[in-house]
Amino acid sequence: MGQLLSQLEVAEVGERWVGVGHAEDGGDPTGHGEHKETIETCTRAALAGGVTTILCMPNTNPPLTNLSNFKLAQKLAHDSACCDYGLYGGAGPDNFNELQRIGAAACGLKMYLNKTFTSLRLDDMTIWKKHIENWPAHLPLVVHAEGQTMGAVILLAVLAKRPIHIAHVARKEEILVVKAAKASGHAVTCEVCPHHLFLTEQDAKRLGRGWGDVCPALVTQEDQDALWDNLDVIDCFATDHAPHALEEKKSDNPPPGFPGLETMLPLLLTAVRQGRLTFDDIVLRLYTNPRRIFSLPEQPNTYIEVDMEEKWTVPEAMAQTKSKWTPFAGMELIGSVRKVVLRNKVVYIDGAILAEPGSGRDVRSLENLHLITPVAPSVTAASVKVTTTAAPTPSRVGGASITPGRIVSPVKPPPATQTRLGEARTPRSRFTSESCEDESVMFSREPKTHGISHQNVLTVSQFNREQLHQIFNTAHHMRKIVTRDGGCELLKGRVMANVFYEVSTRTQLSFSSAMKRLGGEVIDFSPDKSSVQKGESLSDSLQVISGYSDVVILRHPEPAAWEKCHITRPLINAGDGCGEHPTQALLDVFTIREEIGTVNGLTITMVGDLKHGRTVHSLAKLLAHYRIHLRYVSPDSLRMPNDVRQIVSKAGITQEEFTTLEEALPDTDVLYMTRIQRERFLSDAEYQKVAGSYVLTPEVLTKAKEKMVVMHPLPRIDEISPAIDSDPRAAYFRQAEYGMYVRMALLALVLGAA
Repeated sequence: MGQLLSQLEVAEVGERWVGVGHAEDGGDPTGHGEHKETIETCTRAALAGGVTTILCMPNTNPPLTNLSNFKLAQKLAHDSACCDYGLYGGAGPDNFNELQRIGAAACGLKMYLNKTFTSLRLDDMTIWKKHIENWPAHLPLVVHAEGQTMGAVILLAVLAKRPIHIAHVARKEEILVVKAAKASGHAVTCEVCPHHLFLTEQDAKRLGRGWGDVCPALVTQEDQDALWDNLDVIDCFATDHAPHALEEKKSDNPPPGFPGLETMLPLLLTAVRQGRLTFDDIVLRLYTNPRRIFSLPEQPNTYIEVDMEEKWTVPEAMAQTKSKWTPFAGMELIGSVRKVVLRNKVVYIDGAILAEPGSGRDVRSLENLHLITPVAPSVTAASVKVTTTAAPTPSRVGGASITPGRIVSPVKPPPATQTRLGEARTPRSRFTSESCEDESVMFSREPKTHGISHQNVLTVSQFNREQLHQIFNTAHHMRKIVTRDGGCELLKGRVMANVFYEVSTRTQLSFSSAMKRLGGEVIDFSPDKSSVQKGESLSDSLQVISGYSDVVILRHPEPAAWEKCHITRPLINAGDGCGEHPTQALLDVFTIREEIGTVNGLTITMVGDLKHGRTVHSLAKLLAHYRIHLRYVSPDSLRMPNDVRQIVSKAGITQEEFTTLEEALPDTDVLYMTRIQRERFLSDAEYQKVAGSYVLTPEVLTKAKEKMVVMHPLPRIDEISPAIDSDPRAAYFRQAEYGMYVRMALLALVLGAA
């Protein structure tokens, strides 16, 4: 079969995925050879690995180089595939015209230009040129090309002015050539296989002759480090699933290649737990980019659930593939696929395949055409910038290279005095345009399509899931920029106005710091030192202030006070009385993602003044986008408002109410403490009736999970004992810091710079 990419879609980054794959080398679609992988067994293995679409390479038996063989494979796949699939056409020495008859029925054209398990290798550059010129430019062209061959075929594609996708990039020189090609504006994309990210030539020696052979070969530690250090250049992860049977690998002439469908996602999830990857990295390379590059259709009501806590050892053979061996045997992994739902049907659950043969769909079938969103396969010149900045010094764990990454488990992160993300890099000047521009497509100059540019940010209800992903991805990049360089000049020449009618520490200072770290300027407005004292209205004040600035940040004690204001500059709500606090909710969800790695599947408990707390109102509404359980702990007089509970209920989220913290605590994953808001009460006597209702102490915390996260929007009064501060679960000060990164992201997005 051909190379396996995973099209992963996430409901929340972390636990719900939709997978696409590339299956490679030596399959037998006819099923005549009992020991060989068939389309049915391959697609079963795909589902077990969390992959819901495979793209089958043409080096099968028989090869897919003519219309007759292609139609045979189509028929067999139609009758036996358990997940969705696409078929490649194979480039041969003289089938330029024959391939035109296959055309758009194929998911792409594959050219083999270096040694691999196939009779389709092409050594003559004039034949390459004919295929490149004859294959329709709007259809994907994928090449197996290594070293200098890769450089040569990229040049031919550039001369022909067509996009090209490089399969299984493995070496340092190759990833740097792709990086340079992208930086020059050429339409080049690439993929990397898990075995090149997690195994080296030392593992090939350990595995032994034949067992350790793969094309391209396992690489040096330096090559592997270069792949991790240039993760932003890699567009896709692909398994290159080559399911050669035990009998073949034991033979005198063993074919090269590894099976990989059932181990790819667990390997990547383990890397998330180790801090080498983020969930967003996986989504980008196993869903977003494959759909864009290969024009793949959506799969409605499709997702994958993974268990991020399960620790397991890779067995000698995975359950579904016919290969009955794996090069990853014995590796300790964290993270497994639990359930796969394809078009609202459970097709895999806890080791059992429930999909029927023939239930998969061809990605190029007529029934899927309306689900394909046209996307440009090219990469613009501004997308990637080549820099000479030194990469972080990798740490070693079991012989593997680990580039420092973000914290993804609820364990306490390193103190500020220790090395954090990117601090091992060669320092650059504090504010440089490169600080932002080298963050790849995140800050490209392409037109923005996220729908946030030049828009007000007033309520969490305005955001959809894609926008949330955009905000959180951007915030994560901002965190890297600040840690590495302190800031950048992305908003140089822009002015932000802080308009706070209520006192604030974290919100006001984090917005100011966010703007300054992006190279912008800040002006502050204080009502007690302004014409408000002469009777000027809020609307008039904002009209004037907006003329001096590019974006206005407003905090006001009156709920929805912004409804009275009509200004020509974007307005960001920094809290409106007991109404909403959308940026706080965004930073709260970002905190959960950074601390735990996912939001889905968590039990989140909110404690304290839920009636007046605008932070919990906004957070509960925002969490309606995820699959969570909500618990409320409050005095009866300070319960969560009905309108908020109704919004959450409509999203299908379970809600429970408690009057004691001890009762709700044991099953809680995120404990969100809030203060009783004295300023919201009509009398001190009313306040005193509920003051001190809930206090989190070390003794109370003994009833909580070891990996629970404690959050608080701050300021705290007495609801969290200072003795908790040193507990690894206490995230509230880190939470405040995360707020700056989220507000940097919002400012950049709202002002159209990201």
